Amino acid sequence: MQSAVRERMGATGINWREAALGSGKCKRKTIGFGTYSKRSRLWSDAEIYIRELSIVDAGIGCAVWDAAILFSRWLLANHTLFEGSTVLELGSGCGLTGLCAAHYARHVYLTDYISQLLDNLKYNISLNASAIANMAESDIEEHTPQWRQFMSHDVASNTTVAYLNWDEIDSPSPTLDESVQPYSVPVPQCDIIIGSELTYSTHSVHTLSRVIQKYLAPGGVFYEVLSDDREGVREFVELIGNLGFTVRVHPVPTQYLGNYETNQRPETYHFYTFRRCSETPSTHPDMM
Repeated sequence: MQSAVRERMGATGINWREAALGSGKCKRKTIGFGTYSKRSRLWSDAEIYIRELSIVDAGIGCAVWDAAILFSRWLLANHTLFEGSTVLELGSGCGLTGLCAAHYARHVYLTDYISQLLDNLKYNISLNASAIANMAESDIEEHTPQWRQFMSHDVASNTTVAYLNWDEIDSPSPTLDESVQPYSVPVPQCDIIIGSELTYSTHSVHTLSRVIQKYLAPGGVFYEVLSDDREGVREFVELIGNLGFTVRVHPVPTQYLGNYETNQRPETYHFYTFRRCSETPSTHPDMM
C-alpha cells in the first residue's frame, strides 16, 4: 500500500514476486562519491556502507532511493554548511544522507518509526563507524587523502537513532511497541532538518508540517529533495507557506544527476529550502 501511494505515475519498477520471496533477506552495498577508478576500483572522495532490507519487511524505507543519493552528493559538496550543526533526518530509511551529515555535523538524529528500519539504522551506523580502522594499511594508502579523512571519522560518536512517529508527536505518552522502545529517546529542536521525498502523499502533508514546526530550531532550515511525480508537493508547499515559512525551489544541478544504480525509474527532482519568517533570520543558503 505504501508503495502504491508513493508512485503517482508510471510503473514502480519493483518486482513484487521477488520482493515477496525476499522476506528476511538483506543486501549490503557501497555508495561511493567522487570519481570512480575502474582500474583500482576505488572512489576518490568518500564511501558509505549500507545494508538494505526486503521491502516486505521494511516498506519503502528498505532501500536507498535516487533522491537520497542526490541529496548526499549535494551535502558532500556543501559540507561546510553542516559543520557544528545539529541535524535531524526525517524518514531516514537506510540512513544514507544522515550518515553523510554525521561526518561534519555536531550531532545527527536518524529517525523513523518501523522497528526493522530502526534496527537497520543502528546496524548501518556500526558499518560506518571508523570503517578505516578495520582496513589494512596497504589498502588505506591506495586512497586519496580526502577519502582517508572522511573515512576516519567515527559516526557512532555523534549519531543517534530515534523513534519518531509523525502522528504521535503531540501525544504526551504514546503507547510504544516493545520493539521500538530502545529507540524512544528525546529529539531536540535541530539547526537543520533534512529529508528525501518526505512529501510523497497528500496524507503526509499536515503531519509533516507539524513535525517541521516542532523540531526546527529558531533560525534553522529544512532541506528536502522532491520528485515532481509525487502527490502532495503542491499542497505541502502551500500549507507550510501559510504557516509562516518561505519556500525556495531550484532544479537539481547536472553534476548531481545520474548513475544511481537503484533500478528506480527516471524522475525529475528539485531542491527545496524552507525557512521560518521569524525574528531569528536563517543564515543557511538555498539548496541549489
